[in-house]
Amino acid sequence: MLVNTSNAKANQMISSLTAFRFITALFVFLFHCNIHFGWVIGISIVDKFIRNGAVFMTGFFVLSGFLMAYNYGNQDFSKRENIVDFYLKRVARIYPVYIISHIVYFLIFFHRFLFKDVIRSLFNNLVLVQGFFPTMFNIGINGGSWSLTVEMFLYFLFPFIVLLLGNEIFKSNIQIKHLNQIPLIVTIAFVLGFVTSLNLLIHQDGDYIYANPVFRISDFLYGIGFYIIRQNFHLAKKLEYILHFIILIVLFFLTVLLGNSDSVYMKGQLFIAPIFAIWIVLVFYSKSWFYNNKVLAYLGEISYSFYLWQFIVIELGKKLVKHHFDGNLVMISMLCLNILVSAMSYHFLEKRCKNWISNKIKRHSNSSFSNNL
Repeated sequence: MLVNTSNAKANQMISSLTAFRFITALFVFLFHCNIHFGWVIGISIVDKFIRNGAVFMTGFFVLSGFLMAYNYGNQDFSKRENIVDFYLKRVARIYPVYIISHIVYFLIFFHRFLFKDVIRSLFNNLVLVQGFFPTMFNIGINGGSWSLTVEMFLYFLFPFIVLLLGNEIFKSNIQIKHLNQIPLIVTIAFVLGFVTSLNLLIHQDGDYIYANPVFRISDFLYGIGFYIIRQNFHLAKKLEYILHFIILIVLFFLTVLLGNSDSVYMKGQLFIAPIFAIWIVLVFYSKSWFYNNKVLAYLGEISYSFYLWQFIVIELGKKLVKHHFDGNLVMISMLCLNILVSAMSYHFLEKRCKNWISNKIKRHSNSSFSNNL
């Protein structure tokens, strides 16, 4: 769900973070297999971790903040044309696969829904506001497409965050020696995460908070903030491996302990969001083959399509399980099918549409420039 940018230094996505993008998408896929057709491994603690795999959506949004800071922290958003260009490129990357996957879903499963629900879903999805309405979770693929509402909302905020912070802070790579040197943006992210966790612990209205873009601002700010302080986690190789191991173990047990089966996936947000942020910084600096191999990098490239088409593929998985097919076999088959569909979608739809729209934007920009000479 993250966008490639046209910025010169970002034409090549950082391979390690591209791999990380697929890791998060994969765990969300496994989570959906668990809740939609009951796939389990059979090891209690691992199954509980997978059942709470929705926490990996936090990883998506933290990574979005980090990458936006990396790619666009030096952009001059005081110029209107730069803001417009930024927004148009976000839309060019997201919209084609997003809209077509919805249409395909309803063409196949139209008979399941009331006509008014289909119209409501298509309209809200068209303007990307479905994440504000948790009652839409069971209509079409809105159980997953709410995240696009969040992404576009956070992208909308980003130029204004850069204007408030100033471009210089993105170049500073702050070294923290005392607590009072922690950037204000990280402190704000912490406070917002605390408010989210507190409300979930008390009120327990999980779906509304989980999908509401306002409650994801904290994740995004953590990504931006930890980009600014990233150098503090660039350690000697041995220390980096030790910290990496600790972070993964802590994230695993926090997911198991703080999540539950009642859709309250964010009550541990106070801890989980910064842990994802540290993990992302470690991956950013990692030279490990695991994060930098071509296979995982490619899967990261197609991960946006992988995320969206899974909801149609999983419907097939539901039918196979009902016909008494083995759950593990179904999960593996659906994973392979989703990768195949996603690869086709990426090459023949996502990439071509993005390039076509981007070229249109460039031609329009050049034309506008010429007219102003």
